[in-house]
Amino acid sequence: MENYLSIGEVAKIRNIDAQSLRYYEKIGILIPAYVNPENGYRYYSLEQLPILDTIILCINLDIPLKRLKEYFDDSGQFEFEHLLNDGRKIAKEKTKKINSGIHSIDRALRHINEQKAFQGRKGYYTRYIPRRFIISIPCDESLDAKTYEKNLSLLLNLAKQKDFHASFLHGTISTYEDGKYLSSKMFLEVAPDKSSSIQSLPEGNYLCFQGLRNAHLDPSEIFAEKIIARKQTDVIVSSMSSATYKFDEVVMEFQTYD
Repeated sequence: MENYLSIGEVAKIRNIDAQSLRYYEKIGILIPAYVNPENGYRYYSLEQLPILDTIILCINLDIPLKRLKEYFDDSGQFEFEHLLNDGRKIAKEKTKKINSGIHSIDRALRHINEQKAFQGRKGYYTRYIPRRFIISIPCDESLDAKTYEKNLSLLLNLAKQKDFHASFLHGTISTYEDGKYLSSKMFLEVAPDKSSSIQSLPEGNYLCFQGLRNAHLDPSEIFAEKIIARKQTDVIVSSMSSATYKFDEVVMEFQTYD
């Protein structure tokens, strides 16, 4: 048995557990070179270590092990270049998702820092809000919590389909014309995009008012004077990013262009 390694030796050399080796045998991708008929002990040849290395590489690349057999041609040769090309595609996609996540986190942290000065404000106040890029879907004037979350899921999926970097900020926009309610849409803020078709909310000074989401405050009552005085106006109800979060005390900021 000079040129063979026990299952324990292989596990130690490659820093994996013996149970993993038994699983690889079970799915048929690494069969022991020799099994002692008397005690059932399994042994692997030195030539099988590169196969094990390939299996470990597949795991690191998130290539399902059951697909490993697909990389053997009809003559039994292992198509290593094919595996690496597939692995590179998977790695690039993972990198893209990670970068997207980092971008969303950075945007959320920036919003938290921007809004720290306004946390817990009582009554009306004015603040400057930079241009916001959004995607939106139509919605009813009043949304219950379940419908709100369903719509938010739709927006997150839409952002993913369009390859937009979504932020954590979301809310509703209600439009009033001649003092009367006209329509509403729910929005999700996304990163700026070169596309000319993406929607945006104008930068500028906004008159604001804070309230808890479960208080069901009526935007038309909060900004009644503005709505009556203008031909058309929008009232934005946006989630606020805070350093701490209480699930039963979600603060929303009501905004209208000042």
